[in-house]
Amino acid sequence: MASTVYIGTGEVVSADFKVVKWVGKTKGGQDVIIELKDAINMGNIEWTIAEKNDIVQNIEFQACYSNTNAASTSNTEPWSITTDNATTAGASEIVLGAGTFYVGGTAVALTRGGGAFNVEREYREINADGDRGAVKDRVVMESSRAKLSFNALTMLTRLSDLYTSISASV
Repeated sequence: MASTVYIGTGEVVSADFKVVKWVGKTKGGQDVIIELKDAINMGNIEWTIAEKNDIVQNIEFQACYSNTNAASTSNTEPWSITTDNATTAGASEIVLGAGTFYVGGTAVALTRGGGAFNVEREYREINADGDRGAVKDRVVMESSRAKLSFNALTMLTRLSDLYTSISASV
């Protein structure tokens, strides 16, 4: 019987950055796609091993900026939400929780407990004497971190796709 051995490489390589997305639907049947570009899982391998329990690992990918020039005029964040133009206001726009997670173009086999999409932003107010609160045109977005996470039930065949700095050998 052939075996696969996974080892930690100790290095982050370009193959560790992947397109990660969730594809789902609205109540009205329209497609919704949440996509992170150049996403990396910087989380740890933490498996709770207990009798009569399945191992369900939370996998979280964070989108990375490709811009290395701090003076660049482009502030485009490395994530997107795509919806069908045919959506109309009302119950048909409710996004259903069921969907499929993809890592590097391949569907994650089984998940349990869904997942989450989160954009963490940090804003700074430029305050002046006499201001009573935030002032229009003096609020600056300092940072943005887009994250897409899911709870993977099956992971062994995709271990090196789901985690960073891991290689497989047969």
